[in-house]
Amino acid sequence: MTNPSLDAYQQVFGMAGLANRAGGYNGLGIQLQEQLQYDLSFYFNNVPPVKIMGQTTPSTADPSVLPVLGSWELVWGPALIEEKDKKGIPTGVADNALYVVKSESVAFPGGPTLPTYVVAIAATNPSSLYDWETEDFSVAEVVNWTTYNPSNFAPSAYNNTDPYISKGTATGVSILLELISPNNAASPNTTLQQFLAGLHPEPGTAIIFCGHSLAGALSPTLALYLKENKDLNAFGVTLVYPTAGPTPGEAKFADLFNSKFPPLPPGWQQQTGTYQSWNTMHWNDLDVVPHAWTVSELAKIATIYGQATTNMTASILKALQKMAISNSSSSGASYTRIQNQSLPGQLQHTSSSSITIKTPPQTLQDYMLQLSVQHVGMYNGIPAAGTNPPVNGLILPQPLPKPAVKLVPGVTAVTEFEMIMKIISQIIGWISSQYVLVEKENAAQNVEADQ
Repeated sequence: MTNPSLDAYQQVFGMAGLANRAGGYNGLGIQLQEQLQYDLSFYFNNVPPVKIMGQTTPSTADPSVLPVLGSWELVWGPALIEEKDKKGIPTGVADNALYVVKSESVAFPGGPTLPTYVVAIAATNPSSLYDWETEDFSVAEVVNWTTYNPSNFAPSAYNNTDPYISKGTATGVSILLELISPNNAASPNTTLQQFLAGLHPEPGTAIIFCGHSLAGALSPTLALYLKENKDLNAFGVTLVYPTAGPTPGEAKFADLFNSKFPPLPPGWQQQTGTYQSWNTMHWNDLDVVPHAWTVSELAKIATIYGQATTNMTASILKALQKMAISNSSSSGASYTRIQNQSLPGQLQHTSSSSITIKTPPQTLQDYMLQLSVQHVGMYNGIPAAGTNPPVNGLILPQPLPKPAVKLVPGVTAVTEFEMIMKIISQIIGWISSQYVLVEKENAAQNVEADQ
């Protein structure tokens, strides 16, 4: 078979994006899992049939996919979880998702051709308040990495000696390790660790962990945990390809990850593309998300798209920035990016659904639409729309082929505009809930300074 048009970096990034498909739907957990599995059957071979959608045999990838993405087989999952909110009510969305695929032959740029497994982790679901509150924004408390047990952990005071991760990262990794592949999925009724323990890969086989956004923090952390736990010893090469991620931990954790995961395996040649580095977090410099949680980077987010032209929008963005810095600083740990590579963003003036974006932002909607385009579209490429020409992405030239939309009974699709409005309402709610606390803290600090 001819090599696919996407190189290994791009293939892995594309598969991270496919894990995010569950975030585009509302429904019950079992329905969302079936929807994700059905969607994956367009891209991969041997996806178990989703009988409610009329499938009777394992899938064969669509002919439009093979020349682009190459030939991959689903070997575990997909598994996802629908959490419950503080009142015990199911969220109605996929809060975390994960799957594993395998290819018999992947040509690594500057390296060998190897059998390869990819562990693809879903990003933040924009509609998941649980993701925002419990995983993304939960950075005010930290967890000691040297004693971290995913099944039983608690935050502790930062001692300035050991590596630490955020409570949100610790929670996310714990959830991923608890996910069980369902009865109707690949390698059913197993966790990821159980699946890995049962493998007997050929010598030299590679395994790659990937994820975007929230998963840009979870994928390197999960890979490091499994590596230190000796769950990956059977593999000849272990790599991570995180994108657009916030910092999972502080400086000593970043140093630990960097020491265990150098940018290239021994003997591999560095490539020229800015996106072509393994074990490196790649991020668009106009994307707000990877500016978290380093304080100096957070100080840029209120005006990253220019000074807002209305006082109300400027005030909200300034408050958001102030809250984020306060959360990042409160534990005493200095959040630090793992080894990373910035990619040059480009401001856009229309969204993927052709909504006009004013730049600098006039409203919070303008800011969030720009954020959405920079956080997703600019990495994947933006197709031509109307008189707007296509925009090549920072990693993918253009988005992967898409199947015709066909929904599992009980599942509804979420539009881009609905996602943006949900994000706006959640961020404003978060600012409102935190603002009084921050003002009280500032007042106490001022009194202490006066004394």
